[in-house]
Amino acid sequence: MSRLELVVLIAAVLLMAFTLEVLRRRRLSESYALLWLGVGLGALILGLARPLVDRVSQALGIAYGTSLVFGVALLFLLAVCINLSIHVSKLESRVEVLAEEVALLRGPVGQPIADPAPAPRPPGPEMASGRLDADPDASR
Repeated sequence: MSRLELVVLIAAVLLMAFTLEVLRRRRLSESYALLWLGVGLGALILGLARPLVDRVSQALGIAYGTSLVFGVALLFLLAVCINLSIHVSKLESRVEVLAEEVALLRGPVGQPIADPAPAPRPPGPEMASGRLDADPDASR
């Protein structure tokens, strides 16, 4: 086993472990976790079947197997970016609809939102003498 194969195997195992940990903490949805676990499994298979990758690349007319792997990885990441862009676009439209609904619930623009019960003001030093025009510094 070459050093490259060992590094790919270790990276694949670390990717799958990290994906499971992030999934366990509920920071990643199950659909994306399956995607990244599939990537880790694919990397594990590529690490174990490097001669197969070399044969496929030679059959396709590509000089090195690593060039084939990087090309496929680039296309895969491009597909993931497009998928995430679609997902973000859907979420933006949902946020827009929710913002409109909140605006409708709050009432007309310019009308302040009424407090249900305004808090009473505590008496200040001007109220201590019972006169509103009393100077707070005059009693000292």
